[in-house]
Amino acid sequence: MNQADAQATDRRAVLITGARAGIGAACARWFAARAWQVIGVDIDAPALPDDLAGEHTGVVGSVTGDETWNRVAEHIEKSGHTLRAVVNNAAHQPELPLLDTSVEEFSAVLHTNVVGMFRAIKLADRLLACDGAIVNMASILGLTADPVLGAYCVSKGAVVQLTRTAALAFADRGIRVNAVCPGAVRTPLTTRVWDLAEDPQAARAQMERLYPAGRIAEPEDIAAIVGMLASGESRAMTGSLVVADGGLTATNAEFALTGGLV
Repeated sequence: MNQADAQATDRRAVLITGARAGIGAACARWFAARAWQVIGVDIDAPALPDDLAGEHTGVVGSVTGDETWNRVAEHIEKSGHTLRAVVNNAAHQPELPLLDTSVEEFSAVLHTNVVGMFRAIKLADRLLACDGAIVNMASILGLTADPVLGAYCVSKGAVVQLTRTAALAFADRGIRVNAVCPGAVRTPLTTRVWDLAEDPQAARAQMERLYPAGRIAEPEDIAAIVGMLASGESRAMTGSLVVADGGLTATNAEFALTGGLV
């Protein structure tokens, strides 16, 4: 790597929403370990994992607010870094059946999970480098449905189509837009369900038996896929959905009825 290439690498930045915990935190660490400057956005301070907060930039605020995005844009414009990737990870996931969801709650889910993502895409339209990448966090629940996550499923279906539409909109600028569709991932959103069970270990084992891989994903597993989609190694991909669900959607009901792995 020559000096000019090294300087260009040192000045590349990634914007990650929902960067404080879970998949977002794993993504922040993945990029930071590879000499990217991380700009994290999260509603919880310091908007980054604690171990990155000193060297990288956290913007505390909601992805639904103009003020948050104004501060993000101001930082990018003043930092001297080149925005080369956007990772749209922030999400709101109430555990409610669709018909038990109020109109206000339904709107709040869409506002965070879809409109908040669209705001990041609009910022990318202004500031993302022409050979950059956008990676949206969708879900297998954008392709299938869950009876107790009604509004969330609807929002992730919208993310799938937002990804495809944005891919077409950015294609002539060399900007790629792809999405990751995870199954269950060991994050606070998942572990809180286990913790509510009478036997958390049994609840985890029961969930894992539904997955042909015999395990649910770790946040770092998903971060590695996000990193690949943000890199030049995936330059042939745009408008793509990468399913990362341990084989769950490759099965049918008989897999679960027979007890999963035997």
